Amino acid sequence: MKLKKILIVILSIIILSGCTKIDDMSYDNIVNNIGNNIKKANVYRNGYKFYLPKGLSIKDASFNYAIISSLNYNYYIYFDLLAYNENSVVEFNSSDNVFYSKRLFFGNIDGYIEIKKQENNQYLIEIMYNYAKIEVMVDEDQIKEALINSISILNSIKYDKITIENLLKDDNLNFTEEIFDMFEKVKKHTDVLNYTEVDENIEEVKEDIKDTDFLN
Repeated sequence: MKLKKILIVILSIIILSGCTKIDDMSYDNIVNNIGNNIKKANVYRNGYKFYLPKGLSIKDASFNYAIISSLNYNYYIYFDLLAYNENSVVEFNSSDNVFYSKRLFFGNIDGYIEIKKQENNQYLIEIMYNYAKIEVMVDEDQIKEALINSISILNSIKYDKITIENLLKDDNLNFTEEIFDMFEKVKKHTDVLNYTEVDENIEEVKEDIKDTDFLN
């Protein structure tokens, strides 16, 4: 019984110290970890693979996009296979008129991140990196957790060049404009990213720290 109490105390200390570590990190600290601690893929699609952090599940997906759910939020991710094949450069100018804005360039891969406060007092996080784009709407106290999840996913993406070239030859990427339209609707209609959209059948329990290895 005594041993059990000791283990509970130790576990509580670990959890509390981990939460404090996340709270103490700035947005720059988190974003600057992009390109580091790349996780092994556990989701495989035709032409690419990526890592899905614990506590998240795929709600809907096609060959070049996915809607990923936590208990409270939806992550909308689009894989730009055409940009990957053409090695396109992202055009972006950081802005001082938003909550957070930064251009990304790590390992010869460029991108950007912007966080904008919306009329519903939530924050729209938009990250383009590694030929993929993620958008998620969260409350302010969940921004850092969402950033960690998003960066973990984007960091981990690995593309299969031969498969993608074959897809392009078969003209299977005609959904590109449709997916970008989806992101535009997310920006114009913020209720798209509401709690009500989360699948009530999700059985995974959200952890206080989704990806503690990211912080090491």
